[in-house]
Amino acid sequence: MKPFHIINFILIVLLLVGICLAEDLVVSNSLHEIQEMCYEIEDKVSTYDDLKNMDIVLSIDNLEYTWTKDESSMCYLVNHKSVQEIGQEIAKLKLYIASNDVDAFRVSIEQIKFYCHSYLHFMGANLHNVL
Repeated sequence: MKPFHIINFILIVLLLVGICLAEDLVVSNSLHEIQEMCYEIEDKVSTYDDLKNMDIVLSIDNLEYTWTKDESSMCYLVNHKSVQEIGQEIAKLKLYIASNDVDAFRVSIEQIKFYCHSYLHFMGANLHNVL
C-alpha cells in the first residue's frame, strides 16, 4: 500500500509543476509579446511627426486586440486586477491619438513597458507557487 501513496504523491507534484510551468509560459509569452509591440510602436512614433497616422493607429489596434486576447487567457491564471493597468494604458493611447498628444503617448507606452517588465518578475513559476 505504501508504494501506491508514493506514486500518487509524485504524480500530484508533477501535475502541479506542469501547471506552474504552463502558467509561466502563457504569462511570460503574453507580456513579452506586448512589450515587443510597444517597442515597434515607439519606432513608428519616432519616424512620424503626427500620431494621426494609419500605421500607428493600426499598430495600437493590433496591440489592443492582442492584449484583450491575452488578458482573457491570463485571467484564468492570475488575478485580473493585477494586469488591468495595461488595458487602461492602451485605452489612454487611443485618446492621445485623437488629441495628437505625442508626449503623453510616449509616457503611456513607457508605462505599458514598465508594467510588462515588472509583471514578468513576479508572475512566474517558482517553488512557492507549487507548494
